[in-house]
Amino acid sequence: MTKTIRPETITKIQAVALESVKALPEFSNTDNILHAHMTDPKGWGAEYAELNDMDYRQLKRVLKYGYTTHVQVKRIVITRGEGPSAECGKPRLAKTWEEANEILKRMALTAPKQGYDKTDFEILFTNGDIYNGRYDLTQEDRISGNLYEHVKGHCEFYGGICKRLPDHITPEQYTQIIGEYTVMYLQLLDNVIYPSANEKGLDPELLQSLPVMTANPPKKRYLAPLESNFTLMKLSPELSKDDNPYIVYSGGSRHTSFKTPEGLERWMKNFGLRLGEEIQANTYKIHGAYRVSMIGNRAEVLHLPQIVIKMNCCMVRAYKEVTPESTNIYVVSNYIEKFNFDYSTPKGLWYLKKFFWN
Repeated sequence: MTKTIRPETITKIQAVALESVKALPEFSNTDNILHAHMTDPKGWGAEYAELNDMDYRQLKRVLKYGYTTHVQVKRIVITRGEGPSAECGKPRLAKTWEEANEILKRMALTAPKQGYDKTDFEILFTNGDIYNGRYDLTQEDRISGNLYEHVKGHCEFYGGICKRLPDHITPEQYTQIIGEYTVMYLQLLDNVIYPSANEKGLDPELLQSLPVMTANPPKKRYLAPLESNFTLMKLSPELSKDDNPYIVYSGGSRHTSFKTPEGLERWMKNFGLRLGEEIQANTYKIHGAYRVSMIGNRAEVLHLPQIVIKMNCCMVRAYKEVTPESTNIYVVSNYIEKFNFDYSTPKGLWYLKKFFWN
């Protein structure tokens, strides 16, 4: 059986950078390009900065077999983090956006009537890019569940081209929120997200107006949605349906709940939140905001303090960064440091200490 050789998938800006390098006299021989990349993988100048993110083996395949800039979805993994126990913690695999939508619609059959269930997803594209995020699963998703629209909307928001701002965000606040991430998200949309759904890219004039990335750009980090606008409701035990009388709401939807005040306090401490004033009987404001983002490389966050958080029904190591705007929590993609154990027992506590705090 003959093996089919296909062109390697890369982004449009990687292709532009590569063609610019190949036009240089010293790199007319492709072996010289490989040698330079092997010697200093991060040494390409500002004009060719996109090559700094390319794996050596990928670059070798590009030079040997050619390339295509038609990025497609290779794999989508959807894992429900809240809801019926039989549904949680079980990865569901899709190979297209359409298959992912069907998974969400089936999951939504058991979504809560009020609020949402947190559902994690990871998308691997054919050019090697990985996008991680969270989908808030509601009953409406039985009909309208759409992962592509969710990802596109999130990227357009942080790319500064949001078509309609939420009512609680003013244009001035929006400018502050997107900050320095605009270029990164616009390039992500034009190079990866839009092509993966066969959508037309961004206006070339808009792309040409973007500032040039630095010679050694920071590792791409796509921001997860910001969790904010929290309120706490304290119920009497007889009114609590699930034996968790401390219920936290975010933007009017149920966010999480706790059985004891100690559990609530630990959660607020981990995520940099603080209890505020009583706004009505047994209802309190919680000040602060946080986001949990997935990252591909642990090296970039090793300098940060470590904490343990619950994700997809198990405990995982996370890294905590406190900024004036929010608390950023980072978890490594495909986190292998996850354990299903009873951490209230001496053995469980020993595991926590050994695997998460040494």
